[in-house]
Amino acid sequence: MITTRSAFFPILFTLLLSGCSDSDPETSSTDGKELYSLYCEACHKSNGSGKFLEGIPANRSTRLSYNQVVALVRKGDPARPDMPAFVHLTDKQADAIVDYLFSLRIY
Repeated sequence: MITTRSAFFPILFTLLLSGCSDSDPETSSTDGKELYSLYCEACHKSNGSGKFLEGIPANRSTRLSYNQVVALVRKGDPARPDMPAFVHLTDKQADAIVDYLFSLRIY
């Protein structure tokens, strides 16, 4: 029984850590809500409210322009090192994400 447990925990640990990967899932979707859910929601929440206590901004109240947000999504920004760059996204995909994000905006 001890050997079963000793084999179980390393496997469980490996499976849990695999969810912490920095790799981006690939998709050909151009649906903004779907792409936001895939790439942004984990940090910025489904409603764009962010996680204040973790220092993750509410992107639904951004003061950045549309083009600035597209550039941030695609290229990142050295001033925001915790925000990943999604360089693999097409222009159309990045635009779709920002269109959806701006539909969540509060003024």
